[in-house]
Amino acid sequence: MKDNLPELLSPKVDIIFKLLFGDERNKDLTISFISAVLGYKDGELEDISFYDTHLKRESVDDKLGILDVKAKLSNGNVIDIEMQAYSVPDVRGRISYYRSHLLTEQLGTGDPYSKLKPAKSIIVADFDFIPESEKCHTIFQTLEKDEHFPFNDLEEIHVLCLKKLSRLDNERLREWLRFINSEKREEFMELAGIDPVFVKAVDVLATFSVDDHNRMLYEARLKEWRDNKSRMDGALAECKAECELEHQQQMRELFSLWESGASLAEAKRRMGLS
Repeated sequence: MKDNLPELLSPKVDIIFKLLFGDERNKDLTISFISAVLGYKDGELEDISFYDTHLKRESVDDKLGILDVKAKLSNGNVIDIEMQAYSVPDVRGRISYYRSHLLTEQLGTGDPYSKLKPAKSIIVADFDFIPESEKCHTIFQTLEKDEHFPFNDLEEIHVLCLKKLSRLDNERLREWLRFINSEKREEFMELAGIDPVFVKAVDVLATFSVDDHNRMLYEARLKEWRDNKSRMDGALAECKAECELEHQQQMRELFSLWESGASLAEAKRRMGLS
């Protein structure tokens, strides 16, 4: 593959991620990525069908959910794939809520529960989504508390933390995550030299990257991220300043009680600190 690439847009930005993995014309890339995550052998996953990424609303009061990629596999499993560039409040609850919809949407009025197929979420995170684990790829199911056997096979969440990529043993998946995590042209070119699937992936990404409309959306999303980060940093700094002020006031009050003759333990008791 010749190195005549334009400046490539980052697959970590959800708009580009969706174009890369949610396009019918490139579903061979999506099949390859899903197979790497779920452990399918080459050719085992024959086909996928893409769905509307808007989750159905059962009533006007339901939340509107929009996924990055939503697909049905040839084995009947329903998959949603999301790129999470940064942490947001209640992100775990949101993912559980979205995944539950992947199950309820499968049944119409009068349909038997035996019609349900497994619903699996794949989350690619560019932050330490699961600080409780050192693993790059964590898998969650509904398990019995003590004996750890699954309640059924209908629900599964795969979280892929790009910050822990070096700890991943699955070579096939590690290459896909390296591609998603790449920022420099040399990194993309190196992967293109490893596997033909990345030759196409780089070509597709290059096509997106020269499109003026895509670049406009990309820059708008980056600006949105920067603005959100600035607001969050400002709120955190304000909270920290308030906490420091409250601590200083407590210390002055504690010192005043101590000067008036109270023991340190008594002063803390009066202030409700012990």
